[in-house]
Amino acid sequence: MSTTPLDSRASVDEAPETQSSFHPVRSRTGMGRLGVALGVAGFGWVLPFGASTTVLLPAKIAEIDEVNKIALVATVTIAGSVVALLANIVFGALSDHTRSRFGRRNPWLVGGGIAAGTFMALLATADSVPTLILWWCLYQVAQNAIVAAVVAIVPDRVPIPRRGTISAVYGMGAVLGATSGSILGASFIDAPSNGFLALAISVVVLPVVATLIAPDFSNAGEPRLKLSRREMFQTFSFPRKAPDYYWALIGRLLIVLGYYMVSGYQLYILTDHMGLDSGAAANFITIIALVNVVALTLAAVVSGPVSDKMGRRKAFVIVASLLIGAGAVFPLVMAQPWTLIAFAALGGLGMGIYQSVDTALMSEVLPSEASRGKDLGILNMANTGGQILAPFAASVLIGIGFGFVPIFIAASAVCVVGALAITPIKSAK
Repeated sequence: MSTTPLDSRASVDEAPETQSSFHPVRSRTGMGRLGVALGVAGFGWVLPFGASTTVLLPAKIAEIDEVNKIALVATVTIAGSVVALLANIVFGALSDHTRSRFGRRNPWLVGGGIAAGTFMALLATADSVPTLILWWCLYQVAQNAIVAAVVAIVPDRVPIPRRGTISAVYGMGAVLGATSGSILGASFIDAPSNGFLALAISVVVLPVVATLIAPDFSNAGEPRLKLSRREMFQTFSFPRKAPDYYWALIGRLLIVLGYYMVSGYQLYILTDHMGLDSGAAANFITIIALVNVVALTLAAVVSGPVSDKMGRRKAFVIVASLLIGAGAVFPLVMAQPWTLIAFAALGGLGMGIYQSVDTALMSEVLPSEASRGKDLGILNMANTGGQILAPFAASVLIGIGFGFVPIFIAASAVCVVGALAITPIKSAK
């Protein structure tokens, strides 16, 4: 792996104490390579995660315990998400303190990928719920070493005026990963163990590919900061006097919650709520994924560059949240498979806008440049927190006796509130 940075010149606008940690890419070629690398990295971690959460985990759980599958999906997902929440913050802080000739982020990308591939392969061997929970939690730990490193690369190396475009490329990679994951997962709906084995390879290879496309700058010569027990404890401390930071966190949490309350249960919605057998459900999941990827890609390609040109972030994220909420209305009104396609279209447009602009918005509300890996890790709690709450909330709402209808109502409502939470932010337009 080459250790030559794309551009190691520090921004003249940075304060002296942060110049060593901000190495903006100046050239168009370098920026293109970095964008492609981030797209590959986003695709690489979202592909196995999307396939697992939407199809493979529910299918595997149904094999193990068909009767209790709804509650068990919530249990497994919540356990993994709690672990992920903590791991993301820790790995963000550790990468802030990493000094190597490969940079501060890439060692975690590669190491996290190798570990994630190992645990993904072990998921294929699980024959009980406790074993499944163990391997899924360990997979989530490893995956979040990748995620924490990837999201910190944007504020590390991308000047603010270009962050919308680069975030859009990363978002497109994540979107394609989620959609491809749904399609791949659907093809293994009757053999989920084989699906886990196939995904284990991708999660090892793709992060390595990303680091080869755009090698990080060497920071081996920077002062090595000792990570004391006190500093490690402070890793879990939240920034003070940063209202925009917290509004962004709340907005992200609610948007993710609304989206995953529907998409995370699409297999059971199709089979238990809409009456399809597993074969028909697999076909519809593939159609839903294709519609989703077209909508997501279109929205991501357009919204990121337009956001940069306009110099605005908030309006895009607000519109994204409202589109997702509107999409959840369709399956609420009618229990027909085509309504999930409508959700995929509107929700896909919303998530495409969200994925392409939200990363840029988050990078502009950080309270400190010196701890951006840790602070982004806390913001990523909203992603994992939304995924923790989504299955829990869905399981509770389904359990009250009205079937799946309450989750569509709740998904729409929280997306509207999520949009409202973005409006008070003042440090970004």
